[in-house]
Amino acid sequence: MGVTLKDISKELGVSVTTVSRAITGQGRVSPQTRRQVLEKASELGYEIKPASGNEKVNQSICIVFNSRLQSLPADPFYGTVMVGVESECQKYGYKVFFQTISNPHDKSLWELHYTGQLDGLILVGADVYPEIARQAQAQGIPVVLVDNWEPDMSVDCVVTDNRGGIMRLVNYLVSQGHERIGFIGGPLSHRSLQERYDGYRAALRENGITHSRDWSWLHSEPGPQVEQGQEGLRAFLDRGMPVTAVITDNDSTAVGVLKACEVAGIRVPDDLSLVGFDNVELSEHVTPPLTTVNIHQRQMGAMAARRLHELIEGRDADVPLRITLGTELIIRRSVKQLQ
Repeated sequence: MGVTLKDISKELGVSVTTVSRAITGQGRVSPQTRRQVLEKASELGYEIKPASGNEKVNQSICIVFNSRLQSLPADPFYGTVMVGVESECQKYGYKVFFQTISNPHDKSLWELHYTGQLDGLILVGADVYPEIARQAQAQGIPVVLVDNWEPDMSVDCVVTDNRGGIMRLVNYLVSQGHERIGFIGGPLSHRSLQERYDGYRAALRENGITHSRDWSWLHSEPGPQVEQGQEGLRAFLDRGMPVTAVITDNDSTAVGVLKACEVAGIRVPDDLSLVGFDNVELSEHVTPPLTTVNIHQRQMGAMAARRLHELIEGRDADVPLRITLGTELIIRRSVKQLQ
């Protein structure tokens, strides 16, 4: 049996993908690595066929998410983000597949890499372990984070203006006469959710409102968001309902608040105003339709895929980019104007 790409990769301690890129001249690989691969291929007697100009390397992109999400395509937020990823990847001829990770030491992802089936990673959400991004970078695999960023890493990411979006909600509620504004959300270990909570507190200060501890209910662990919204509303009831309006840090949590209000006989917005965040499809179909903040979810996925393509091609790869998408306030019928 003749010498294979896998033989060369073992000799050099690099991936089969890197060897393939070096030999074909396609994709992201440094000049030094390409020279080492070509020298080793010659040394081992690997026959390099002249390029005809028609060959195309079939490249694969893996979308990685934590098993806590269960089904990424079915998630009301990330499912739309993934539509953007897949649509953009089709333009480049990439194969797209999903990988669930339950712990940072999961080896299944790297097995794909060593067999030459992995050209780039998109890590989705805050629950994806940063160790995976570090391992990918150490092995020369381009990686882009979606809806997350790592302050201690030089890694590309696509995020939302979470702080600005929440501040728009607070300012809108204040314009409608609300001063006792509550917040239900978390966990704050998620950077995007921390930014939303920080924006809520900052907007209160800018409007001259002193925050009360009774106005916030934050869950400490990820969980079913609808149930957490129900739990948060019950906590406010136990406190004597200290607020006239509630902000939730995502629409699914707001749906939970609506359900709990119905059980408790609280009318939205007559008795309590309610706003969400994300503008998932369901938000306009609940009763009442939910005032929320729109995140450009599909565009977020498309930009992540586009940036990953640039990294795979070796374009602008030296400086990591943090791409921040703006938000917009969507006013519906879940807020009452106070006299």
